[in-house]
Amino acid sequence: MPFPFERTFSRVRERVSPLVAPRVRRGSPLPPEPDVELARLTDYPSPYPSGWYALARSSELRDVPLHVRALGQELVVFRSKDSDGNETVGVLDAHCPHLGANLAGGACRDGKLTCPFHEWSFDASGSVCAIPYAERVPPRLRTRSWPVEERDGFVFFYFDVTHARGRRDAPAPTPPYSLPKIDGLEPGGTLVHRGDHDHGVVRMHLLEFCENSADSAHFEPLHGAMFVPWTSTKIPGLRVHHDATWSRDDTHSHMTWFRNHAVLEAFGKRLPKTAADAAICIAGPGGVVTFHFDVPRFGRIVLYQTHTPEAPLRQRVRFRWYAERTMPRALVWYVVGNWIAQWREDIAIWENKIHQRKPMLVREDGPILAMRKWYGRFYPSGTIHEPPPNEPQSNDAPS
Repeated sequence: MPFPFERTFSRVRERVSPLVAPRVRRGSPLPPEPDVELARLTDYPSPYPSGWYALARSSELRDVPLHVRALGQELVVFRSKDSDGNETVGVLDAHCPHLGANLAGGACRDGKLTCPFHEWSFDASGSVCAIPYAERVPPRLRTRSWPVEERDGFVFFYFDVTHARGRRDAPAPTPPYSLPKIDGLEPGGTLVHRGDHDHGVVRMHLLEFCENSADSAHFEPLHGAMFVPWTSTKIPGLRVHHDATWSRDDTHSHMTWFRNHAVLEAFGKRLPKTAADAAICIAGPGGVVTFHFDVPRFGRIVLYQTHTPEAPLRQRVRFRWYAERTMPRALVWYVVGNWIAQWREDIAIWENKIHQRKPMLVREDGPILAMRKWYGRFYPSGTIHEPPPNEPQSNDAPS
């Protein structure tokens, strides 16, 4: 609760300044203010859980290093070829451990990244390989490196909370899990690249996407309407019936699945021939999500949706999709565009909601608490929130 002087100051400010942001708006939330965003953040878990994230598209990584700011880190991503033509992709801390120059201003030479200041050379593991003016390079000299994997058009890296808090010269840790391989995307596979879309930044916590997958009760109010693909224009008379479930993967503890059987309804009449199934794999805390759409009589579409935290409550969202070569491009455009139109309906909720640490739930709300318990594995403590001493734990939904 604000102190009396804070309320008084707020009233005076509103009277003396005609440029102050409005305090009332009908029909939609007020625009965000810094103090409101800060208050939102304090209730959420730490914004950077351990997991795999997309740092860049492969097409962005050329013959010069790339400076990326993500998960509270300043990083440099580089691709370099050695004298035999073998390519190396590396992710290092952006600032040189020597005197602090940004390595993104350097050059990629002979499989190494060279600092622009004194031309120290680093390999992808972070080791210093050469110092042009030194007689010898002490073997202990290195900078922090991060696990990296390039595949399916993305450069992914593994962010580890403990590694981020540790020594600046630490080698890359071994990730506790790998991203799942997708059937059909191997060289010569049945799936071909059909498109990319960069949505930009969404003001949300990464947890919200995962929690959304377990929240079955929101589908009817937010996703029951049918939209023109890629737009927010509703199609009169058409509705979508969803039968959605959430579950943990039986084999891989870092994965969950959200499955949805969708059928169109036209003016109240269900159309069974329009049925389609989607299986959505969330690998890790939500940084990398893959959608597997089965379209009867036509084939399969795989859609990547990646969320990269650029700052607390700021996710960079990118899409990339593949389809069977024989699928009509217009159908692929329709299926992907329909999903993105539905996903956009969640954004206004995510950008204006708060995180309820102890939500008031009913049985039909879905396995939200089970999802939160699972999500805790991506934090060193094993839980998304460390309760203060003597604070009671949240209870499950009433049965």
